[in-house]
Amino acid sequence: MSASRKHLDWSRKLPRTLTIPTVMTLRTLADVRTLMSHLPADRKRMDTWKLVERQLKTAAAGGDIDQLAMTLRLVLFLEHVDCR
Repeated sequence: MSASRKHLDWSRKLPRTLTIPTVMTLRTLADVRTLMSHLPADRKRMDTWKLVERQLKTAAAGGDIDQLAMTLRLVLFLEHVDCR
């Protein structure tokens, strides 16, 4: 089965819950997908967020969820987003 046809599991849990105060708590890949859907268009075009999006899809397809979590935390840090 090709990667594009593979079932995507958005319910997979992140290795560690991430809380963005006053915004949302990220526990699963579905939460990260929701966060991504609310990004302004100019942010979505940034290479850093494109990388998060690619890693999110890879993780949903059964790939490395730890890599996604590390990249997401780094991008949030670079964006000066308070994340706990």
